[in-house]
Amino acid sequence: MADGCDNSVIYMPALPQKILTSDKSASSFITVAPYGTGKTLLRCEYFKTLNADHYLKVLILNKEITDYIERFIASKKWNSQYCANHSCLKDWSGDEFAQLMLSILVTKFIENYSQTEIKFIDIPIEKKIHLVTIICYYYNGDSISQLENFVNGFLGKFVNTFFGTTYTASSYKASKAHVQISERNKPLLTHLQNDLNEFGTLNKNVGKLHLLLAIIEGEGFEYESIQKTMLGHVIRDLTDFSSFITKHMEKIPVFIIDGIDENQYLNPNNEVNKISFESFYRSSVCEKILSLTMANYFYLSIFSPKIDGINILDAIVRPDKFPTYTLTWNSKSLYNYADYVLQKLNKNASRTRCKAFTDFKTLVNYEDQHIAKIIDQIPTPRALNFFFIELMKNMNDNANHVKYPFIATYENVRDAFEANREHRRIS
Repeated sequence: MADGCDNSVIYMPALPQKILTSDKSASSFITVAPYGTGKTLLRCEYFKTLNADHYLKVLILNKEITDYIERFIASKKWNSQYCANHSCLKDWSGDEFAQLMLSILVTKFIENYSQTEIKFIDIPIEKKIHLVTIICYYYNGDSISQLENFVNGFLGKFVNTFFGTTYTASSYKASKAHVQISERNKPLLTHLQNDLNEFGTLNKNVGKLHLLLAIIEGEGFEYESIQKTMLGHVIRDLTDFSSFITKHMEKIPVFIIDGIDENQYLNPNNEVNKISFESFYRSSVCEKILSLTMANYFYLSIFSPKIDGINILDAIVRPDKFPTYTLTWNSKSLYNYADYVLQKLNKNASRTRCKAFTDFKTLVNYEDQHIAKIIDQIPTPRALNFFFIELMKNMNDNANHVKYPFIATYENVRDAFEANREHRRIS
């Protein structure tokens, strides 16, 4: 699964060297790879190699994507049963994808704020109110206290004491704003609520708006705030907030997206909804978003599944600036990979009573032409791994009935291949 990064065996020759650079730098690109070819392995290694001192790494997986898609679908008043039979994301656009990016970026920033020492110097109050408005609209966390902690520090409303943080009498609290809502400020709150509700993907927690209302009134920005809306300006706000992070955290945001092929709305009942998938994919590489990567506001690295019948690469308007990488395997590269893994295992064998095999072909008795014909049909590293799981079961079961234990028989290989093929068919 895309959220699992526990593999310790990294076969580097098969992975694109332009992604895993020697200087461990980030880049913007898309990797289009069939299921089981190492896409997630590559993403895990790429994520780990990026220097946390230079980059704010923003990982977006299936569980994050689902959160925003479900709100989008709910805004259309559709249910999951309807979406199982229809293309519920056909209207999903670059604006929705940008909302997802900005919301996850804001949330990660707020959740990590208490662990960092950021100095906010020379930011005019007008700019601070604009940034706080972005944060309150786009924050996707459950804890309003984290928002309060940030905005009060950002606006200079508390001082640090020897025993911790002490809030002043003028500190902003969502609960205080909720209690003090009066007829005078209801129009502004209604305006904020109506504006936020127009967003199809964002968390509608009203506590965020109570906090924002308190700040706007406390800083004297009621008139300006009721005159403007945030809807329709997500690209501007994504630009502004990314620039804010780069300048004050001294880190460039890096968005890393994986797990698209696991999403229940893009792949209902393990059947790809091609219209929804293509809409979602095209939103992620739309011209408005890619223009920001080219201007170095952030990096965008997408690990996308390759799906037959969907031409997604033509959506990239500047392929020279946003390159595409593929992961391809043939029998030779698979055997080299298998030998690499086997050598890792042989290190364990040397410390036990087990005998180390010299190479992969010896283990599977590849000299037998009938066996070789079966082995050559294995298409990907993942299929090879599942094949070995089944092969071990068969070889262990038959160890007492063969002349040379743990040299595969034709029957071992045949049964393991058939079981593995059935597993891949179901998957």
